[in-house]
Amino acid sequence: MKLRTIVKIAVTSSVVLLCAGFVMYSFFRLSAADGQRNFNLYELVPATTSAVFATDDVLEFVTETDNLTCSKERQYLYVSKLFSYLKHSLYELSEDSPHGLSRQMNQMLISFHAPDSERDQVLYCRLGEGDKELIDRFVQKYISSLYPPKTFDYKGEKIIIYPMADGDFLACYLTSDFMVLSFQKKLIEEVIDTYKKGDSLADDPAFMQINAPKKSRAVATIYTRVNGMIGWTEFDMKMKDDYVYFTGVSHDPDTCIAFINQLRQQESVKGFPGEVLPSTTFYFSKQSVTDWNSLLAYGDSREYIPAGVDDDSGMQERNREISRYLMENTGHDLVTCLFQREDTLRDAASVLSLSVPDVTEAERMMRSLTNTASTVERHKNPRITFCYTADKAYPVYRLPQTTLFTQLSSFVESASELYAAFYAGRLLLAPDEDSLSDYILRLDKGEVLDSAVTYKAGMSNLSDSYHFMLMADFEHLFRQVEKQVCFVPDFFVRNAEFFRNFILFAQFTCADEVAYPTIVLKYKAD
Repeated sequence: MKLRTIVKIAVTSSVVLLCAGFVMYSFFRLSAADGQRNFNLYELVPATTSAVFATDDVLEFVTETDNLTCSKERQYLYVSKLFSYLKHSLYELSEDSPHGLSRQMNQMLISFHAPDSERDQVLYCRLGEGDKELIDRFVQKYISSLYPPKTFDYKGEKIIIYPMADGDFLACYLTSDFMVLSFQKKLIEEVIDTYKKGDSLADDPAFMQINAPKKSRAVATIYTRVNGMIGWTEFDMKMKDDYVYFTGVSHDPDTCIAFINQLRQQESVKGFPGEVLPSTTFYFSKQSVTDWNSLLAYGDSREYIPAGVDDDSGMQERNREISRYLMENTGHDLVTCLFQREDTLRDAASVLSLSVPDVTEAERMMRSLTNTASTVERHKNPRITFCYTADKAYPVYRLPQTTLFTQLSSFVESASELYAAFYAGRLLLAPDEDSLSDYILRLDKGEVLDSAVTYKAGMSNLSDSYHFMLMADFEHLFRQVEKQVCFVPDFFVRNAEFFRNFILFAQFTCADEVAYPTIVLKYKAD
């Protein structure tokens, strides 16, 4: 799985929750008999998994899912073919249960595996008294009789392969205590290996630390980790109307250069950035930069060199020179944004801004910095131009070639130019001059995001003291073919038809070496 922010796994799992409840309705009924052995499903889950979804009350989960506005408007995402297929059996199984589906539901888990395709998932459930017989009857009635299932012996355990009507196959590992399902036989084999060797998540100390008993109950929980970004993190999930909420905690002190560890080195930042963002902003992030060294080290670890730019020692030296300037002249907050230009036919504009304690001194040093450009660069265009508003002319400085904008903004830019301007006590940086001009003109007219209803609604769910936050309006983000955001994974693009109806808000706070992520998905109702 690619390194991404915690947003990827948490939101990937959230969408699974929008349809996973149908699995339990569609395939079996759990009776939770009093004499049932309390089997620990985590003993089956391979330690290599990247995320696990868990619920102890499927009935409540499905009820809350059905009450979401997106469900009422028939907006569903079929994250995996497994869930999509099993949903078709919902009404048939209901007809087989004349007294209705049982209210007593056992635990269900779903594990996610590399390379993170729609088929790289495994479903686990415990079985109560009589549940195995119910499954057998269901299989006999609904599995195609034209192609009988095949049974394979794997290390003394039976794997049954059921042919589906569409030509696919469903692998099942069934005992009197549990059932495991996947479209990939190799994943079932991995589960059996894990169970026999005893090297499951139940034996992972870092995982078991967050898998402790809860003080308060949640309808569902997601456990996730992303190598290089964050260790095992627990998210409790809640749903209501237009919102899906995830509140998390991470104790794992991962020692590698990671996103969450560089945040732990920073002090918190206060306030939301709406008053310094254009009204057409559809993506922004704000973070604390009280410790520039940790931030730059993290940026160096994912450095990006644009096409056509030589990765030479000169580039590295220019990066260091501009970094020193920022450390000496800027404040403790960094804001990045993507917004629509005045000319909506063009790609979005991208701007990075930092507060500046002493604008006069910072601008004096900026003029010196522009003069460090190579002889070749000096002959390209004027080093200083101007952005004109109704009342003032703002100097725009063209800096030496650098990859620093990409490292600090998380935007994958195709150019290495960097332009700078000062406006309203902040230093603005952008990869093109027009982006700076559009930004200044919009703010000068008072066209800011702070007055947007959707923005205010999203901020009401977040704390005004934090270390990092972002917002992404997927409807507009997916239209930008030239703009990629490292914090927004490819998963959302693959499911753009569903996600374009949502706005993502994410926030991270840190205290006493513990990270507390919060993620909110807001549905944009029709």
